[in-house]
Amino acid sequence: MGQSTWKLLACFSLVVVLLLACGEREETGLAKDTADGLVLDAYKQKDYPLLFSLADSLEKTGELSSIEAYYWRGYASDREGKKRAAEFYWKKAEGELKDVSDPHQVGYYAKTASRLANLLNLKGDYDGSLKEAIAAAEKLEELGCDTTTDYINLLVFIGCGQARFPRMEDATKKSFRRAFSKHIDHINASPTEESYKGAIAGVVNMAYSSNATHLYDEGLYWCERYSELVNQYEGAFGDDETYLDKQRARVNIYRATALANLGRQQESLTAYNEFKNTKFSKSPEGVFDAGEYFIKARRWQEAADCFQRLDELVNLYHMEFSFDNIQTYFLKKYEANLMAGRKDSVYAISTYICDSLSAAIDRSRVDDAAELATIYDTQQKETQIAAQEASILRERQIAAIITLFLITGFFVAYMLYKQKSTIKLSKAHEELKEAYSQLEETTSAKERIESELRIARHIQMSMVPSEFPQHDAFELYASMTAAKEVGGDLYDYLIIGDNLCFCVGDVSGKGVPAALFMAQVIRLFRAMVKRHYTPAKIATELNAELTEHNEDGMFITMFIGMVHLPTGRLDFCNAGHNPPVLGNGSESHFLEMEPNAPIGLWEGLTYTGESIDDIRNKLLFVYSDGLNEAENLQQEQFGDDSLLAMIKRSSELTPRQVVKALKNEVERHRDGAEPNDDFTLLCLRVK
Repeated sequence: MGQSTWKLLACFSLVVVLLLACGEREETGLAKDTADGLVLDAYKQKDYPLLFSLADSLEKTGELSSIEAYYWRGYASDREGKKRAAEFYWKKAEGELKDVSDPHQVGYYAKTASRLANLLNLKGDYDGSLKEAIAAAEKLEELGCDTTTDYINLLVFIGCGQARFPRMEDATKKSFRRAFSKHIDHINASPTEESYKGAIAGVVNMAYSSNATHLYDEGLYWCERYSELVNQYEGAFGDDETYLDKQRARVNIYRATALANLGRQQESLTAYNEFKNTKFSKSPEGVFDAGEYFIKARRWQEAADCFQRLDELVNLYHMEFSFDNIQTYFLKKYEANLMAGRKDSVYAISTYICDSLSAAIDRSRVDDAAELATIYDTQQKETQIAAQEASILRERQIAAIITLFLITGFFVAYMLYKQKSTIKLSKAHEELKEAYSQLEETTSAKERIESELRIARHIQMSMVPSEFPQHDAFELYASMTAAKEVGGDLYDYLIIGDNLCFCVGDVSGKGVPAALFMAQVIRLFRAMVKRHYTPAKIATELNAELTEHNEDGMFITMFIGMVHLPTGRLDFCNAGHNPPVLGNGSESHFLEMEPNAPIGLWEGLTYTGESIDDIRNKLLFVYSDGLNEAENLQQEQFGDDSLLAMIKRSSELTPRQVVKALKNEVERHRDGAEPNDDFTLLCLRVK
């Protein structure tokens, strides 16, 4: 690899280090330059792609053990919804328990087993969850590690699994009571906020599982224990009113469910009224819990009323339409409206589910393929490592044989060729050392580059917004897909007073140089927006900054816009970028604009701005040329005509739906062809 490439990688690594060191992140209590500090910081910030990459790179350097690395890969995969990959990694982690006398390894084994049992239980594999929890609990008991929260969780999952099988009621009760007793012992030994919350979480599982399996007497019993723990927690740590309100709400809705199914209707109504007195009951989650209660109580009209607010819960958690969400949420809404006799609602819900099944199937296929690819990649890496180790072992065996031969020859011809044989032996030894050194350097360099590029990609993606505002005046959604590990496209937005400022850009070239240039552009754009510059002024000042000391001749095309939200007025400047589309049904069209030059090519340019009086209730779609120039296997481009046709068909959809529909359409057009360029999409509707 050339010296220039090494320098670029070193510069980008420095940027990464500075971002990690200087970012406005909550401290974890550990130094961020340690392995545990880096991992825990990514964990607390919920940066799961970075967490996965850190597990990879820190395992290679020996700063994380194999069991720790597999645990964190599984955790990151689980949080990103990749359940199959999470199950694979956690099973691998269990197999990496090599030293049962090491408390650190045993602790990670316990955490892994607890999460794996929970994962299997949630996906409905009750037999697998039960076997996993029993085996892990027995091993921890043998090792004398049966007092931790993870061990107690395993007892809870054993009970949850047993509750799902017939004639296991007594075993379920025994497991739950044993788990509860362990929780109380843990609280008595260490009465901390964490131990109380762990016990409360365990009892929540017991109460919910009992009701879900029609063991309503048990459900009522655990609701009482739940209430007692919440009262004790309030007495010791009563300052978290939001947490207490949620727990009081859950206690009463679970109690109401159990009482209703035991025929104690008046008591059930009293518990439900207590639930309604909480703030949590007014939240989307609380309304959904009430809907589940009304289904259990067969109060179909009230259940249907609750599920009218299901969209709020879906929007709150940005839920994608998937099979799990159909089963967990939409089928319950369908059942409630069907039993309530609301035919129009039943028709609308069933039509919505059917219309969206195609997207759910496509997403499931893509997610499964991505998870299998990740698993396959891990297996391939393990195979390569094993092959490298075997190759090194063979080389050492050959070296040993050669050395033995040389020594034998040395002794045979010692008297005649002493000096000559000594020189040859020394030379052979040095050559062998040099060969080993070169092999280690090559392998280490390759792994370091791959790790740095992967972490650089995650850092780069963190520089563009990943969350979009829920705003009364507008809807906005954007997406960026890099053709390589790191790319040069960008998008950004800021809300300054009554103005929404945004941009989309495309840096010349790809890879690390383009990513560094992109990072500089985003920094300058944000600074200039905060100075209340117009789009044309921003373009002019960006050009002045980027042409200075630009020996590599890099440049960027950009569309910069600023919307005055109360009036819908759009001021914009297009610097050599693709013309955006203004979407309004059949009247959708590409904007005609001033032919400004790209930014960064020539010094002293003054950019011309333009405006549109009112873009309210229309779609504004801005993109990079990786969209319309996307090629299939026959090298046919997606094209402007296909783009405009899609916008005309989609102009009534939300910006999120428009972006996702276009990404799916481009993937279908590519038909398996590799991406030939980065592509970025931004869609805006001002209300």
